[in-house]
Amino acid sequence: MFATVAFLAAQSFNVGDVKVVGDLQYGQTSAPVDCSGVPSYCAFVFNGQGDDRVDVDVSSAEGKAFVAIADGALAELTKGTNRVVFSLPRRGPDAETYYIVFRDSDGKPRRFVVTLKKLEK
Repeated sequence: MFATVAFLAAQSFNVGDVKVVGDLQYGQTSAPVDCSGVPSYCAFVFNGQGDDRVDVDVSSAEGKAFVAIADGALAELTKGTNRVVFSLPRRGPDAETYYIVFRDSDGKPRRFVVTLKKLEK
């Protein structure tokens, strides 16, 4: 039953509400990114393999960040505040595209730095 509740709480992001600001690879930290609130979310794209355990940190000196990992169709897989640790789903043998979707928790314009790490299993 818990899995059903968690699934129902997940959302899909509308393409028009997400501004892709670049791509990241494992081990990279972005340059500071201005996320104005228009559109609603900013995002980085990354490629990952099923079962990769990722650590995403989104930081701002000015406030808290909403952060989510979404699949290639922008369906939310997990979310948190400032940081999420998540194992990517295994859907096949090939790498897949994922998004790190973020914004200020209050929807205010902010500058963010995003770090993507692959954790050891």
